[in-house]
Amino acid sequence: MKSLINSDQTLAAACEDGLKEADLQLGGMAVLTFSRAIVDRLDELCGLEDAQWLGPRHHPYAACEIVKRGVFEDLDVTVLVPPMGASPLACVVEDLAACGVKAVFLACASWSLGSPVEFGDLIIPAYSVGLDGTSMHYGNAEGEVHAAPEVVEALRNACATLGVRYHVGGNASCEALYRITPAMVEGFRARGCLCMENGEASTVIAATRALGIYGGILFQPYIDLTRGWDASVLRDECYRTACWEQAEVVMRAGRILWEHRFGRGGSTS
Repeated sequence: MKSLINSDQTLAAACEDGLKEADLQLGGMAVLTFSRAIVDRLDELCGLEDAQWLGPRHHPYAACEIVKRGVFEDLDVTVLVPPMGASPLACVVEDLAACGVKAVFLACASWSLGSPVEFGDLIIPAYSVGLDGTSMHYGNAEGEVHAAPEVVEALRNACATLGVRYHVGGNASCEALYRITPAMVEGFRARGCLCMENGEASTVIAATRALGIYGGILFQPYIDLTRGWDASVLRDECYRTACWEQAEVVMRAGRILWEHRFGRGGSTS
């Protein structure tokens, strides 16, 4: 399919505006997050340094607030804080793939659908269901998209190795937080969903599959929809601990995937 605007145009325009080609040669894996605590832990794990990449001058629709680069056990790592929302996130994923990234993980928070998930637990979405306005443009025509089994297994193995409490199941998409009803929650629970968010998971899974790269999701809950809003959760120590665990799990999962694809010591470019 020929698109009017694409990543190649964006990257070329950025270079014409003065961005160095070396800044666009990423390789390895990327972690997308909205959490300062996750970024801080990744900084410790990967020795992150501020990096130049696509900014507001080059891509005002999908410019990342933070871009850092580092290395985890010889695996090149790019950490980004993108705009929230499935649509700009899709652009970020496409741009990362165009820059040579081979795996993209989204590590952030979601809305729990109740038991068995508790605050402080990690959630690995093996699939994502429900309608959103972006993932359908990446092949998710039926409103259900499945993560690659090897990605789910890598995340599961990383959680087990690190000894964290985790769940594997479905994720539900709804772009209107204030319009989620009890019937919707029960319907999604009946389909095996453990959590819910605004379509970013479906988009990352669908876009990475369409682009031929790995895509994985790792959530923790900050709202339990069956209990209602409790802002104190974000200040609880278990929330920060889970953020640190998310950072460690995605790094370990990325390393597992890299060894699976290239063997130990394989090039990250």
